[in-house]
This record gives sequence, C-alpha cells and structure tokens, in this order.
Amino acid sequence: MYTIEEITDIHRPFVDAQIKESWAGPRVVSRGVIHDTRLEPGFAAIEDGAVIGHALYLITGDECELTVLESQREGRGAGSALIRAVMETARSAGCCRVWLITTNDNTHAIRFYQRFGFALKAVYLDALDEARKLKPQIPLTGCDGIPLRHEFEFEVAL
Repeated sequence: MYTIEEITDIHRPFVDAQIKESWAGPRVVSRGVIHDTRLEPGFAAIEDGAVIGHALYLITGDECELTVLESQREGRGAGSALIRAVMETARSAGCCRVWLITTNDNTHAIRFYQRFGFALKAVYLDALDEARKLKPQIPLTGCDGIPLRHEFEFEVAL
C-alpha cells in the first residue's frame, strides 16, 4: 500500500528525473505559460520507500492548476489519491476550481479525468504549434501515433 506525502528534498530528485524522462522536463508548457516543475509544490505517492507517482500544482489567485500528474503503477488508485490531495490543498487555499491542460493524444488521461469528475472547459485548437515555440522538444506525435496539435482544458469546481 502507498501513502501520499508532500514532495520534499528527499523525493525531488526522483520526481525531477521522471519529468525529464516523460516530459522532456523540467519545463512544461500549458496555455502558453512555461512552468519550471522543479519549483512547484506537489505530492508523491510512496510505496516501500519508492515514489510510484507524483502530482505538481500551481495556485494563482483563487484557481489551482494541476500541472503534472504521473503514475508509474497505474490502476492502483495513486493518481486519484494524488488528485484528491491537490484538491484538498486547493480548497484549503480558498480556490474555486482545479484545472489542467492535456493534449489531444492523451485519450487515456482524458477518460481518467472525466471519470474523476473533471469537465471539458475548452479546446485550444493548434495550441501545440505555439507551445513548440516555447519548448521545441515537444514532439509532433504522441500516444498511439496521434499528431500532437490541441490542448484540452478540464476543470472541476470546488
């Protein structure tokens, strides 16, 4: 069984390495904003002393953006627990919503977010063309060979 902990200096090297591998990090782009993930707070799912998932977020005003969610062991509830931890933090900070951006190829995550209660708020057509100007490492194709073109914004009201 895993526990959810705030990311500390102990967890940060692993989280940073995972983001570098999975996202060509440490920078990620959403809605034309570059996020340095090394500076963002978050939570880690820990099992037997190892990080098996992590979530990073950014609170701005009364909104909380979930900037990174990743699970190394899917189907065990860690992703859901990480989102709940971010949502509780957002509630405690007085946020009115939690939102996130994902790309059009990420059909697995899109299904997950909708099952979790997130609603599609907006579709930003061809947003990845602009994002690549900020981060050229963003590939042209993503999951299942689907061309990476659009950003989908999902939100859940608190």
